[in-house]
This record gives sequence, structure tokens and C-alpha cells, in this order.
Amino acid sequence: MGRPTMSRATALLTLLACLVVLEARHEPGYCAFYEECGKNPTVAGSLLPPIIPCLNYSRARALEGAHYQQLKKVCPMLDRGEGSTTACCSIKQLKSLEMSLMLSKAVLIRCPSCADNFAHLHCINTCSPDQTTTVNVTRTMNVNSSGIIKEAVVGYQAYLSTSFADKSFESCKNVRIPATGGYAIATMCGRYGSALCTAQRWYDFQGDSSNGLAPLDIDFRLIPEGVTEGIPDGVVPYAGRALGCNEMTPTGAEVCSCQDCQASCPVVPSPPPPAEPFTIGGVDGYLVLCVIFLCVLILAFLLFVLSTYLLRKEKGKDSEKGKGKGKGMDKNGNNVSERLIEPWEVTCTDKNSLATQEFLGSGFQAWGTLIASHPLKVLLVSAVVIAAFATGLMHIELTTDPVQLWSAPNSRARMEKDFHDKHFDPFFRTNQLILTAPGRPGHFYDSLLFGKQNFSGIIAKDLILELLELQKKIQNIEFWSNDLNRTASLKDVCFAPLNPSNPKLTDCAVNSLPQYFQNSVDNLNAKVNMTELGLTKEVDWRDHFIYCVNSPLSFKDITDLQLSCMADYGAPVFPFLAVGGYENEGYTTAEALILTFSLNNYPRDSVKFKVALEWEQRFLDIVQEYQKSPGNPFTFAYMAERSLEDEINRTTVEDIPIFMISYAVIFVYIAVALGEYTSFSRILVDSKFLVGLGGILVVGCSVLASMGFYAWIGIPSSLIILQVVPFLVLAVGADNIFIFVLEYQ
Repeated sequence: MGRPTMSRATALLTLLACLVVLEARHEPGYCAFYEECGKNPTVAGSLLPPIIPCLNYSRARALEGAHYQQLKKVCPMLDRGEGSTTACCSIKQLKSLEMSLMLSKAVLIRCPSCADNFAHLHCINTCSPDQTTTVNVTRTMNVNSSGIIKEAVVGYQAYLSTSFADKSFESCKNVRIPATGGYAIATMCGRYGSALCTAQRWYDFQGDSSNGLAPLDIDFRLIPEGVTEGIPDGVVPYAGRALGCNEMTPTGAEVCSCQDCQASCPVVPSPPPPAEPFTIGGVDGYLVLCVIFLCVLILAFLLFVLSTYLLRKEKGKDSEKGKGKGKGMDKNGNNVSERLIEPWEVTCTDKNSLATQEFLGSGFQAWGTLIASHPLKVLLVSAVVIAAFATGLMHIELTTDPVQLWSAPNSRARMEKDFHDKHFDPFFRTNQLILTAPGRPGHFYDSLLFGKQNFSGIIAKDLILELLELQKKIQNIEFWSNDLNRTASLKDVCFAPLNPSNPKLTDCAVNSLPQYFQNSVDNLNAKVNMTELGLTKEVDWRDHFIYCVNSPLSFKDITDLQLSCMADYGAPVFPFLAVGGYENEGYTTAEALILTFSLNNYPRDSVKFKVALEWEQRFLDIVQEYQKSPGNPFTFAYMAERSLEDEINRTTVEDIPIFMISYAVIFVYIAVALGEYTSFSRILVDSKFLVGLGGILVVGCSVLASMGFYAWIGIPSSLIILQVVPFLVLAVGADNIFIFVLEYQ
């Protein structure tokens, strides 16, 4: 009889204990979970290990020492002083939380108060000493932790007040990512992007373990003030203070900039009211003044005409009276009807001008006489000087770098670029293709998750596969490099942001639409049946593409395909790097596919710089060959980083025949127009053939000598100088030939 009684008593006590635990689940000062239980086996492909906490309903722990310092560093909003601070997270949980928050801070760093609000929420969920009052565990799982089976939390509800949630969202919704210029919220709101994102959708994405970032599922419940319906007993929606984007954080971080926070923008004063219109007698005053001014001008003109007429009439009478007087002869024996100028009428300026003219005339006359008296000696000395200078052309340096050609060394832009290149290496080299398929019909796709979408003709699987084939062909370029003394490939010069020291081919930054499928044909061909709201429909690459262009930072889409949106080299591909020719954010209606290869840049004297140039040349060769192939479905536009420099060199070489023709035309013109022809027998003499030829030779020799001189002293020339200077010197030389000959004649 005793044993059954004891059994009932034990059962009763156990039941009472369970009831006490159940009643204590939503009380201040209690934890819902504590410590880490290992990885969530249902989550794969995350950027961070999906560590989940252990179910542990217990009192919050007091923090001291390193534990307290870690909490103060990661969650300063929970700090109440050492010895007085309690929390529901271990030091391992704090370190995992810190690592997770670093990813969000990298995106939200431009607005410290936004990043603080984001951390605030997750600190409350993970470490709040009153965790059970805001969190309701809904799903657990037994996991093996170091050989011990423990019950771990894989899903819970988090209750927030709408005031806290909305203010946090408002502080973040306008924050931009400097690298892209787009909104940070667009990468943190899943398929909705920035345009359709709301506070609820923002939190839903954060709590979705399929996004590749959340270690477990969090069901965020945003509760308006005063609403208690549907809330478990004891749960109080968290209503802490969220910072506005125009407020400093408790740690002293500055307010967000005007670009990221409208509330931080200075208030623009309203413009003053417009001044009363200027009127004269009820009429526009400026019109009246213009009419008066016009009348004054007309009157002045009439007076001028009248006075001129009267003066001329008076001069006519005086000339009649003085006929026959004042006639004289100049020194050439010509009759002069004007009156002679008296010496006292000559001004000082006229005297100085005449003296200068006589001095220069006599000096050049003496110089010309001296040169003409010793023609052979002059020609010999000139030839030796020209030859000495012209040999410097063997060492000439031609500047073809567009940066050096078109930016002054002391300009602000040039100095900033030189500073960047010195401390951070030169900016990477861009090699890009833009492919279109004009005339190709589009189609509508009824997506189970995203509704009816309009796809342009170029966003088609066959063209994406064609692009992928071309991309792989370019990626696999190999060639023998004499500079490296081995076979070189893309990985030798490519920009590999996540593995720069020893990159593999898949580490190279190649941005294109196939990267949304990690350049995998299998991923592109993947299909699966999916049920949503009672409807079952097949989802394919189009659903994944729609999701990725709206959430390019996702590691797993929300479809049952569960594919990542990240490129195979580990970074996101933003939609404007994959497609072009769309309006607003209608990426599915894009009219162009974009393929971009990014290479490292090097100093021009580096061996790797020559290898990069060679790779770009092979890139251009493959693209040109593919463009001419009969089965090519695309219309091409393409460029390499070297294309501008190549174009400068090409136009210069093509201009050389033009220079030669120009000199020949000028020579013929001089020969025809310079002389005064008297008879056919004297045509060679009268045409001044040797004078024209000599003038052309003088011009050419002066250009060669000047360029050789600057080559000797180490000043580089540019191709632009080769194009412009000869024409300028030729124009001046031809003009001087005509002046000398006509003056002599």
C-alpha cells in the first residue's frame, strides 16, 4: 500500500514542479535559453556557423570579469555596472553575436545609430536578463553536443513594440552602401528590396534561417501599443528606446550624415517673398526705362549723322578755298595732295615705334647679309646641329598613359590618385562586355512567390547558357609569358578580393548573370515543385533570379531551390553589374547582359603589368573572334582597360600618312602661289621651287631637332605633340616664306 502512495506523491510533486516552471517561463529575471549547443543541422550554406543555444529556463547570471567586459563591448545597452549586470548569454554566445553583428555593421557603418539599433534588438533577444518576457520558444531539437544529447532552441517568437521596430527601421531605411550607391536595406529585406521593404519585412528577413545568415528561425511579432490579444501570459513586447538617425550613440559615435538620414539635413529656410514689381505710372518700370534709353540712342545717332554732314560740308568749302595749295612730292617722286606733317606733330610713341622698326630692320638685314654671304658654311653647321639633336630621337619616350596625358601632375585629382596608388595600390582594371539581342521577343512568367513578371528577350536560359560558355572560354585564357617565363592565366593578374595572396581561377572577380547560379549549368537547370498558400507550382531559375536581384547578399533564396545568390568567388553580384537597360528596378526587363572581368593594376614598370596587358589583348582577340562567328546570337559592345591607350596609338599611326600628304599639299601650294610667272622658260625660276622646298625642309628639321633636344634632356613627348606641333610649325613656316618672298619682290 505504501509504494503506490509514494509513487503518487512523487508524480504529484513532479507535476507541481513542472507547473511552477511553466508559470515561471515568462517572468522578469529569467532566461529562456543559455550557452551554445552546437550547429543547427537544418541550416546549411551559411556564411557563419549556425550555432544555436541550449534550452535553459533559469535565472539570469551575474556577470564579472572578462564576461562582463565582453558584454559591455558587444551590448553596451545592457551594461549596469560590474557586479550589478545580469544577462542570459555566455561569453561564447557574446563572441558569436559579435561576429554576427560585424557583418551588419559592415553594411550599416555609415550610420552608427542604425547599427546600434540593429545590435540593440539582437542583444535583447540573446542576452536580456528578462529574456522570457520578450521571447517565447516555439521549437526545439535534440542535438549532440560533445557526446551529450541536449535540447536546443531552433525557433522562437520575439515580441517587439511597433514603436521600437518602426523607429529602428526608420533609422536604417535611407542608409546607403558606398561601394554601390544603393540602399543597405535592399540587401536586408529579401525579395522586397528597398522600395517595398517595411519594418515587419525587414525583421522577417533577419529571422529567416534560409537567408544564410540567421542560425535559427525567429518569428518577430510587432505589437502595437496597448494590444494584448494573442500575446502569451507574462510576455511584454520589448519597447526600449531606439535611437533616431540624427542622434549620437551612447558610445559617442557621430550622428548619421545627411545623405543617409534626412533628419540630419540642415533646415533650409523658406525663400523670402518676391519683391513688389517695379513700375512707373502703373507700367513695367524696366520697359519704360528701355524705351527712354532707346529714344536717347536714336536722338544721339541722328545728332551724330547731322554733325558729320555739316562738318563734311564745311571741309568741302575749305578745300575749295585751298585748291592748289599744299601740293608736294614725296621722296619717290609721287604727287601728294594731303598736307605735309610738321615735325612738332610727331608724337613720342610714333618716334619709338619708328626707331624700333629701323633697329630691327637693320639688325635682320645684317644677319641676313651675313648668312647669305656664307651659304655652304651655314648649311653645314645647321646640318651638324640638326643631326646632333635629331639623334636624341633614339631615346625618345612617348607618353601614352591617358592619366598622364590628360591630368596635370599638380592637379587635385592627380595627387589624390597618386596617394591612393601609393598606399592602396592602383585601382583594378576593368574589362567588360555588354551584350544585347535586339528583336528577340520577351515573355511573361507567373511566379509562385513573386507574381507575374515580364521577362525581356535577353533574359532567357539559352542566352544565359551562351554567355556562360563565352565567360568560361575567356576565364580559361592561357598564354606563354616571357616576363614570367611560364604559362600565365587569369589567376596571375585577376582581382581576387577574398583570396588575393594565392588565388584560384574561381577566386577571380567575374561579375555576370550566371554568377547568381555560381556559373553552374546544373543550378541553372534546377527545378522543384513548391507549395505556397495551398498552391503547388514548379519553380526554376527565373524565381531564383528574381529573388537574387532584389537580395544579392543572400546565401540561400526563399524558394525550395535553396540556391545561393553569391558569386563563386564569394562576393555579391549587384544587379547593375549583371544586367543593363532597365527602368527603375525592373531588372527582369533588362535589355543587356553585362560581363565584367576585374584585373589587378600594377605600376607600369612591373612585370605583372605587362602580363595584364597581354591577357587583355587575348581577351580582345577572343571577343572579336566570337563576334564574327556565324552562330553568335548577341550584338556586342566591349572594351578592355588598354583599349583607350590602344586607340591613341592606332589613331597616331593612321595620322602619319595624313601628315605626309599635308606637307606635300603645302609644298605644291607654295610652289604654285609663291612666284610671279612671266614665261614658260622661266617657270622654275619664277615658281621659287627651291625656296618652297627649302622652307618645308627647314620646318621639318626644326621639328626633329626640337623633339630630339627634349629627348636628350629626358623630357618625354606625347603622341598629341607628334600630331599638333608639326602642323603649327608648318603653318608658321609657310606664312614666313610668303612674307619674305613678297617683301623681297
